[in-house]
Amino acid sequence: MNQFDKKSLPYRSLKNHWRLFQKDSRKLSLNPFYSKTFRQTLTPHEVIEKTLTFSEELANAYKLYQLLLFHFQEERVDEFFDLIQENLKDVNHYFQTVFRTFLEHKQYIKNALETDYSNAKLEASNKLFKDIKRFGFGFRNFINFRKRVFIPLNIQKEKTYPVLSRSQLFFNPLQLTKSRLFNCCCACD
Repeated sequence: MNQFDKKSLPYRSLKNHWRLFQKDSRKLSLNPFYSKTFRQTLTPHEVIEKTLTFSEELANAYKLYQLLLFHFQEERVDEFFDLIQENLKDVNHYFQTVFRTFLEHKQYIKNALETDYSNAKLEASNKLFKDIKRFGFGFRNFINFRKRVFIPLNIQKEKTYPVLSRSQLFFNPLQLTKSRLFNCCCACD
C-alpha cells in the first residue's frame, strides 16, 4: 500500500475497502453498493477483482490467504501446513513471520483443528466476570456481585423452601406449658 501515491486509485481502493480483503471470499455479499472509490455500483467481488489488478504481489497473497483460510475452516491440517511450507520462501516477509509462527506451533494448531474441544465458553465467562468487576467499581458484599454475574448469564437461583422436621410439626415452643413440659420429660424416662 505504501508503494502507491496517496491520491492514486489503488491506494484509495485499499484504504477504503481493506475489510473486504480480510473476509472469506465465499461469504462476501452479492448485493451491489455504490463505491465512492470507483464511482460506480459494484459488488464486493468486483471491488476485490478491480483492486487486485493493481498489484500482482497483492493478488498472489490474497489467493494464498483465501486458500489457507479455506483449508483451516475445512480442518484440512495436512493441506494447510503443506501450503505454508511450499510458499514460505516466496511470500512477503510479513507472511513469512506468520508462517514461521504457525510452523513453530504446528502440533498445537493440529490438535485444535482435529479435536472438537474448546474452552471458549469458559473464557467468555471469565471475560464477563472481569468486565463486571472493572465496570462495577466495587460491591458492598459478595452476594451483590454474584447477583450481577448471574443476570447476564440468565441464571436464577432456585428458591428453596425450608422443610419442617417432625419435631417442629408436633412441638411448638410457643405453646409450651409447664404441664406439657413435665409430661414430655416424664414420658421420656
